[in-house]
This record gives sequence, structure tokens and C-alpha cells, in this order.
Amino acid sequence: MKLVTFQTADGSSSPGLLTDQGVISLSDVASSLEEVIERFDELRSSIDRLAAATPLENVRLLAPLPRPGKILCATGGSGQPLLMTLKSAESVIGPGETIQLPDVSDDWYFVPEAELGLVIRGPAKSVTAGDWRSAVFGYTCVVDVMARGDTMFGRDFWLAKSDTLGPVGPCIVTADEVGDPNALRVQSFLNGAPLQDYSTRDAEFSVPELVEFATTVMTLHSGDIIACGSPAQDLLPLKDGDSLEVVIEPIGKLSLRIATPVGSLL
Repeated sequence: MKLVTFQTADGSSSPGLLTDQGVISLSDVASSLEEVIERFDELRSSIDRLAAATPLENVRLLAPLPRPGKILCATGGSGQPLLMTLKSAESVIGPGETIQLPDVSDDWYFVPEAELGLVIRGPAKSVTAGDWRSAVFGYTCVVDVMARGDTMFGRDFWLAKSDTLGPVGPCIVTADEVGDPNALRVQSFLNGAPLQDYSTRDAEFSVPELVEFATTVMTLHSGDIIACGSPAQDLLPLKDGDSLEVVIEPIGKLSLRIATPVGSLL
């Protein structure tokens, strides 16, 4: 199943099921996708009997998890140990929205890392690598926008936590529809030109390793996200007016715009 959060013409938002015919509202069975994740086994038979779909052109897709409790971003590799940093819920935007680059000096620039996102079903604590599937509900696309500049005292990591620098979407694909998450193709396009193109098998750390590492340190809850990281690559910096697309099959395409604040020195 492909699960979404969507907004209708009246401004209300609801969890939904994305189909070839459009979006089927799940508002009769759950108030949010976090609730769908929590109660999925119970709700699955009800979802199969819901009403007809609303055409996709009549709704607006939002970030499937507009305010996840935690977003853990994997980093490290190339001889460095696995590390994770946190992004806030305010970093999350969804399909068609705009990454607002921070208003900082031209000593800084920002690059978009296209990554597979693991959507957690919790509570998950001390999950072994061999049992990782028990903690993963599904998958989504994530852009971990990274800051490049002054690394003193971790300023680059801190600036990368700015609002809108953690896009997610366009949907969550349930784990049963993805055979091996360590064998997915991840692509990104900047202004239509190829930027990244890699297999998740080439990422620095595997999905089982990431789940075990994260849950050794903290308890993860339903709707939390782990961004899996990407192979080390030289990426072009984002600029005002750019467009960015991330494609991971079978999840789909996450399309975004880029803007800098008025008066920015970037």
C-alpha cells in the first residue's frame, strides 16, 4: 500500500491511500498516518472496503508525516564510524513545497542528499540487526539538506537542522511491497539534470545496521524516520529558483522548489 496525508479544497487534511484512481480517504478509520501505522494490522481489512477515490488533481499531497517525533539522519563512512544526528519536525516539508535556504553569509552553501527513509513502527528499543523488520513499517523518500562551510564546533551540522531542510514524501510504501531495501535505486535531478544515481546497497551502512544502531541508543516510536544516508559524492549546491526531484521506486517522485530569503547573502 501507498499511504499519504492529503489536503482537500476546504483546507482539511486526512490520511489516505494512494491508488491508480486517486486518493481514498482514511479519515473514517484513523485521524493520522501515525494512527494508521499503530493500528495497521487491525485496520487493513477496513481499508480494503473504503469508498471510491478522489482524483489526484483534486487534492494536494502533504508530507506523509507532517510532524514526526524524531528524524534520525545517518552519517559517517569512508573509514568513519556510523553517527546519527537529529532533525526537528520543523525541517519537514512535502511534495511541491519549497526548501528555504538559511539566510547566512556566502561562506556557506547547501547540498541535497537524496536518501531512503525508514518509517518506524514502535515502540522499538534494542532491536537486533537480525530482527530489523519488526521495527520498519515502510519506506519514503527523504532529502537531507546538508550545510557546507565552517565545521568548527559542528556549526555545519547545526545549520543543517534549519526549518524546511528535511523534505519527506510523496508517500509511505508499506514494507510488504518492498523486497530488499538494500537494493533500491535512488536518483535525484537538479533542474532536470542528473545529480545522484546510486543503489542503496552502495550506501555506507545497511538498513539492519541502522535500525540496530538507532534503537540501541533510544526508543523509536511509530512515525519516527531514519534517513539512511548516501554514498559520498560531490554534489552541486542549491540556488534560488532551482528545482529538485528525488525518485525511488517503488515509492515515487518527490518534487521540490528552492528559494533563498529576501536579503540573503547566499
